[in-house]
Amino acid sequence: MQRDELASRQSGLEQQIEASKSRRAELERRMYGGQVTAPRELQAMDDEVKHLMRHIAELEDREIEVMEALEPLDAELETAERERVALEEAAMRLREAIALSEASLSADLAVQSEERDGAAGDVPRELLVRYEQLRKKLGGTGAARLIGGSCGGCHLALPSMEVDRIRKALPDAVITCDQCGRILVR
Repeated sequence: MQRDELASRQSGLEQQIEASKSRRAELERRMYGGQVTAPRELQAMDDEVKHLMRHIAELEDREIEVMEALEPLDAELETAERERVALEEAAMRLREAIALSEASLSADLAVQSEERDGAAGDVPRELLVRYEQLRKKLGGTGAARLIGGSCGGCHLALPSMEVDRIRKALPDAVITCDQCGRILVR
């Protein structure tokens, strides 16, 4: 904002300087061109030329002040531009790394989905449907390991009578946690 204001002031001063120089050149051309012969008119033109020269000097001094004020702002702007370019390059590298990671993860996910589908082929259909419902309901985990007397999903201890019943159940029986409803894997 400040830089724009100073640049605008500098541009305005340059226009005033050019206009004053053009006017001075026109007056000098008329004075020395022999078109004006009246001494009073020549004197008035000479006075105006002197006034224009002082005015031009003042404008040029003000322009130098503006240019000096612009210098540190331009240097700061240049530094910021270099930082912006460096950040854009870093962002591009990071986007490329993300794209590579996404591609790798997608490939891994495809392989694991194939393996999962292959393993799920041996599971009875109603058990698979039940597992998927539990997985959606319980945040991605539809089955959990029974560790000691606790459910590996909710980490709550099951009553000792329930643990005893689970141990005596047939190996292919489907057992669920009384607390969270997950299918327990023994």
